[in-house]
Amino acid sequence: MNVTKNFLKPKIRHFAVASVLCAFAIFSANGQAMPYARTFSKPKTEVEQGLKDLQAYTGQKLPIVDGFVGPTQQPLERYERAFYQFSIEVLPGVPTGTIVQVSAKITAWYADKDPAKSGYQILPSNGRLELDLLDRLDEKFGNKPAPGTPRSLATSGISTPTPKLNLGGGINMSPGGGNPIAAPEGTEELNRLHSAREAEEKRMRSLNVELQGLEEVKKNQAHPLNLVTVKRAETPVMARANDESRVLFKAAVNDEFEFLDADGEWIHVQISGVSRGYIRRSALELPEVIAEHLEATAKLEAAAKVAAFRVEREENGVFPGDWEALKGKTVKIYTVQPVSQDPKETDARAKLNFAGASMRKFVEDLAAGATAGDGVVVIFDSADGGIAGATLASIEQLAKGEISEVAFWKQCYLDPPETFQSKR
Repeated sequence: MNVTKNFLKPKIRHFAVASVLCAFAIFSANGQAMPYARTFSKPKTEVEQGLKDLQAYTGQKLPIVDGFVGPTQQPLERYERAFYQFSIEVLPGVPTGTIVQVSAKITAWYADKDPAKSGYQILPSNGRLELDLLDRLDEKFGNKPAPGTPRSLATSGISTPTPKLNLGGGINMSPGGGNPIAAPEGTEELNRLHSAREAEEKRMRSLNVELQGLEEVKKNQAHPLNLVTVKRAETPVMARANDESRVLFKAAVNDEFEFLDADGEWIHVQISGVSRGYIRRSALELPEVIAEHLEATAKLEAAAKVAAFRVEREENGVFPGDWEALKGKTVKIYTVQPVSQDPKETDARAKLNFAGASMRKFVEDLAAGATAGDGVVVIFDSADGGIAGATLASIEQLAKGEISEVAFWKQCYLDPPETFQSKR
């Protein structure tokens, strides 16, 4: 039976549009629920302020999706990091009062066995969130909920909705709960829907009890210390530790991932199950214990690699090459020799580290009053040799963190290039 069609027969055309919206949510062809609505005997400005007081315009997280979404094509247990946001319209009532029309948009991360198929999805709301908001707004204006109805979870702020529609005996049009209007044709079908709704509400109340227990357990558990947090929306999670690799997906702000290890400027994280990915360190908020560990490790590695060379001579002179950026200009020249005889300690990466450290030191010396130049050149005086040069402008960008090391070395003079190319 087409309930909507029967419900709107000519004999009840005098019904206000708001009362029809209050009846029940109707699922459209794409699976999304049409908005719920309710009439309040308050002016529009007061209703809007009430919604702001309830933080209705602010999105919030959902502990789980089960019990809050309609039918989905995928198993609900595969959804995580759920979030909902209300779409609200405040309209003038007929003939008086104010109509609040609300629909909830629920999004959640779907973790597929195939990481390439994972991603955020929009899920259809089953109406529980919408009805709860309308109930709380009703209560704010002095209309008390039915006795014995649980108002909200201890920590999530999600309430068990109590429908304001008496499907078994007609639609209550009065904002304060006045005399009901006689039910139109189709009452039998509406009664069936009412019974189904009562069964669903009973299941939701049972779920609330379970959720309260889970939230209590969650409060008593310590927050893991190895979770890194995404600082910006649309942050790419890469398949490999470089910008040219495949983008697995884009993470949302405040998404959390388990820290595995660090690879230069990249943080290796666990996505879900056996799925792994890489996120730039600058895009993450790191727990203090991890940040301190990485800083200490970086200092030890830098000290070990810098110690592999020593400066034999430093002088100011004309750039010894044909590189257009420094050709004919005065530069600071460091001539260095290897200290270690181990090729692994004086490889391409070690040379770049030493050259980079020397260039940063030059900028620090300038701040202390040293003679300025147009750039820096580091000459490696050894069998495998090599010359690394950079302009002062590029070095200052690197020192200020305005560019990454990868971008910095792409701007530099490296001769021969293969001497400074890491084989790992």
